[in-house]
Amino acid sequence: MPEAIAQVPPPAPTVPGVCPADLDLLISQLLPDLPSYANRTIQRSSPDYVPRFVILAGRPEFQPLPQGPGVNHPPVSRLPGDAEIEGSDPAIAQVFFTTLERHYTATQSVEYQQYHWLFLAQTDQGWRVNQMFSRTAYPAGAIPTPPRDSSDSEMAQAVRLWLSDCRRRG
Repeated sequence: MPEAIAQVPPPAPTVPGVCPADLDLLISQLLPDLPSYANRTIQRSSPDYVPRFVILAGRPEFQPLPQGPGVNHPPVSRLPGDAEIEGSDPAIAQVFFTTLERHYTATQSVEYQQYHWLFLAQTDQGWRVNQMFSRTAYPAGAIPTPPRDSSDSEMAQAVRLWLSDCRRRG
């Protein structure tokens, strides 16, 4: 008679039931999960899906860039069903991070990096995406593209979804 295989309990979640208010801790929990969130968002976003995957997210930097006079931040974004955000001037935090992505064509795969400048607002309900800019750097030392507003991109949507899940766990 074969021996019964002992069942191994699932690993403990990385977030112990609380979505952190500390930005460094929040980003350290977000970045390992972000590729899977982004990949699901990418697959759902287009009926003409082109094979593209986020492989890795990392290298966070928290030193904010100076913002000159006249900088206008759009209102803090909300997910459907979120309560109205109290306060007219939430504190805005900046974080930079990099993703490694792979795009497949009929004959080859191309890896490239995306550089993201994420603005987060700390509200009474937790962190919210305020705005995001991204640049793309293709291989072989090419100059990165100019920054573009990526506040509605798949990556920004993935961050919003992760933050929403984090708030639900909290």
